[in-house]
Amino acid sequence: MTPKARAALAVLGAALLFGTTGTIRQLLAPDAPGPGVAALRLIVGAAGLVAFVVWCRDGASLVALWRRPRVWLMGVAVAGYQAFFFIGTARTGVAVAALIALGSAPFLSGLLGWALREGAPGWAWAASTFIGVLGLGLLVGGSLSSGDALGMLSALAAGASYAVFTVVGVGLSREGFSGSSVLASSFSIGAVILIPAVFVSTWWLTPGGMVVVLWLGLATTTVAYLLFGLGLKVLQPGHIATLTLFEPAVATILGVVVLGEPLAAVGWVGCLLVVSAIALLGIAENRREPSSAGQEAVA
Repeated sequence: MTPKARAALAVLGAALLFGTTGTIRQLLAPDAPGPGVAALRLIVGAAGLVAFVVWCRDGASLVALWRRPRVWLMGVAVAGYQAFFFIGTARTGVAVAALIALGSAPFLSGLLGWALREGAPGWAWAASTFIGVLGLGLLVGGSLSSGDALGMLSALAAGASYAVFTVVGVGLSREGFSGSSVLASSFSIGAVILIPAVFVSTWWLTPGGMVVVLWLGLATTTVAYLLFGLGLKVLQPGHIATLTLFEPAVATILGVVVLGEPLAAVGWVGCLLVVSAIALLGIAENRREPSSAGQEAVA
């Protein structure tokens, strides 16, 4: 297995954890306000990332990164993703917001990364992204008609924010910083930006609320983004974003199995297409020579 294939598996592991977010919230804190959930998730997750970096005796890299303007841009993008995605889900529904945000992220990440000379995404990325987004569209069905323009634009802004923090993170990782340090520094900035949202309500003071906060913060943010960070140095931005299309597939399957939500036959076809797209990209990455990473980085 090549380094790229191992990195792709790590990103898929992150997407698997990301996909549990909606189910755990629905089970234990269905009435929790979105901004408060996003803020506490980011605060706890960022604290876990910073603690991990300090435990690895790499705290000096955090100070060095906090002095770089690009990390602050990345931190704003992290906070922006949370905020815009919440606005999108509130106005259009979770399914539509996920389709627009996660569906646009691979294209925007690939194009932005290409423009900033992080490597040309390639035909395998283009084909797998097309199949994955098509599958995601089938997964959420024909519900696009339920959204309004502002909600859709907000979801698109969330996808753009995701693209910015992925591309900037890849660039910083290739300058010699570890993925965990890059994510810890940027997420801590995003967490500070969202602190006011914590005081929207006290839902998190209940036992169920505390479990949700700890799971979303430590599992779906700290652990998930440590796995995500393993892909930053090795994979191109567009490839990373395409692999994370696994998240909505996981969320849908958990919704059916755990929450008893219905899923039409076309939805299962969509799931199959998303998994097929990820498999296609994974096969392409595994067949690449390890030396090709350096060539692509200067393409």
